[in-house]
Amino acid sequence: MVGCAQEPEAPAPAPEQESIRALEQRSLQLTPPAGCTEISLGELKNGIELSPVQYSSQPLYRGEFASFGDPAFVDTAYIRLDVNTAPGLHDLANGGTNLFNCEQCVYGYQDVKGPTQKTFVAESGSLLLALKLSPQQTAGALANVTLRESVSAPPLNAPYKGTAPVAGGECRWIRFATWDTIRSGGCDPREGSLTSNLPGHTCVAEDAAATDGTLEKSLGTKTQGEACTKTPASADQLASTDCAQGYACTNAYTDERQCLATCDFMAADPGCPTGTVCGVYGLCIQQSVMEPIGYAFDPAHIGEPCTETWAEFCGVEGARGVCVALNGASHGTCYRYARARSECGAGEELGYVSYPLADGGRDNTYGWCYPDGL
Repeated sequence: MVGCAQEPEAPAPAPEQESIRALEQRSLQLTPPAGCTEISLGELKNGIELSPVQYSSQPLYRGEFASFGDPAFVDTAYIRLDVNTAPGLHDLANGGTNLFNCEQCVYGYQDVKGPTQKTFVAESGSLLLALKLSPQQTAGALANVTLRESVSAPPLNAPYKGTAPVAGGECRWIRFATWDTIRSGGCDPREGSLTSNLPGHTCVAEDAAATDGTLEKSLGTKTQGEACTKTPASADQLASTDCAQGYACTNAYTDERQCLATCDFMAADPGCPTGTVCGVYGLCIQQSVMEPIGYAFDPAHIGEPCTETWAEFCGVEGARGVCVALNGASHGTCYRYARARSECGAGEELGYVSYPLADGGRDNTYGWCYPDGL
């Protein structure tokens, strides 16, 4: 007897892969704009993947172009997104070749630190945000991107500085490129995200403003303040702890590890245990623990004058801000915290608090909205 078996069907490509593939196919038929040199883009990394860690005030993916200038100097490449950039196709012409205006920005520098360093900013092209696990962990593609030689332009002293194209300047062109900063076990610590409250797991923040996280297996029952043990991740296993779900086994505030409840300081109710506040890295801790190690609190509410010129925390749980004295003021004002530049209102700009890291890096993810034009 002769039998026959049906060959198993290959799994269908994920929708995001189909979108990227379609964009790539269209780009194969294109030619560079007149006078533009085609260049290629290498791997991009997010803040935690860099050494030292460098978290910017908005999601920033960094890498290098294949050399298109003096080979003795690197040519750096950047994609900057707003925290709230949604998956989909974005038109890079919306930025107007101005790094102050763009919410989805593609730019780079030729011959960094060399005598002929130049800036190139996208004036047109497509950016496809195909998959978004968290603001810092995304995958996508660029297609038909024209980068124009640019120079600094007003505003020059804001957190986001302006640029303008050079008349008759050089031109670079990216036919097609992809990026992927999603890592194994990655998660989004923000309240309401699909990965912030998975059964049997805890999403532990990696950055100060808790926009980027890594899952840990929660195998125990220990809760707030109890001493705990963490087993590091291996090649095929997540890190695990003997804390209960929703508690990180952390030494962020003490030398010895303890279980601390995770939280979202931007939530209307961060949900911290009684007697604690939602501090940096999305961890609930006593204010009395934070203050001696350099975190200042002020009783002013959002919009009110502060008693100090500077304090990392003012307001109340669910309505937090930062005390900053602008324009030489003798005392600070409590300005509301925000994660995204797009969350600031008309006439406002996004500042940031910069936290130095032990490895020499910096974390600038704690943002706050202030009146523009100061």
